[in-house]
Amino acid sequence: MIIELLTAESADAATMSDLRGMLPHLTARTVDLEVALRRTLADPASTVMIARQDPGERVMGMITLVLYNVLTGMRARIEDLVVEPRGRGSGVGAQLVEAAVARARAAGADVVDLTSNPQREAANRLYLRLGFVHWQTNVYRLPLQARSPDSLTASAPAASPK
Repeated sequence: MIIELLTAESADAATMSDLRGMLPHLTARTVDLEVALRRTLADPASTVMIARQDPGERVMGMITLVLYNVLTGMRARIEDLVVEPRGRGSGVGAQLVEAAVARARAAGADVVDLTSNPQREAANRLYLRLGFVHWQTNVYRLPLQARSPDSLTASAPAASPK
C-alpha cells in the first residue's frame, strides 16, 4: 500500500475520477470536487493523503488532516476519511489514519480528534484499535449555509438542558 500526499499537480483526471466516486460515501450533498479540492490543497493547515495499492493505480482511500493552533496548543483533526467499498477491511483505512497521526505527531500536535457516526461500527472499532479514546462530549453544529432539510437531520435528538 502506498500513501501519498495529494497535490494540485498530482490530482490528474484519473485521480479526480476516483475521488469523485468516493464522495457519495462522505456526504449526500452535492460537492464541486474541483473547487473543494483546490481550496483544501491551497490551505496550509490541510493535508490530503490518498492510498493506492501500487503507483499509478486507482485511489482506494483518502483522508484529510487539519492542523491548527489554539491557546492551549497545536491540535490536529482528521476529516473526510473514506475507503472505497472494495477496499474496506483490507487495512487501507488504518494505514491512512496512521499516516495522518504520524504527520500530526511530527508537526507537534498535542492531540488528534475525529468524529464518526455511531452507525459506522467497523470504523469506530478501527479508531479504538488504533488507540483513539471515545471522548464523552457533546458535539454541537450551527449550519451557516442554507441546506436542504434532510442534510440537517441530526442522528440523535438533542439532550434537554438540566
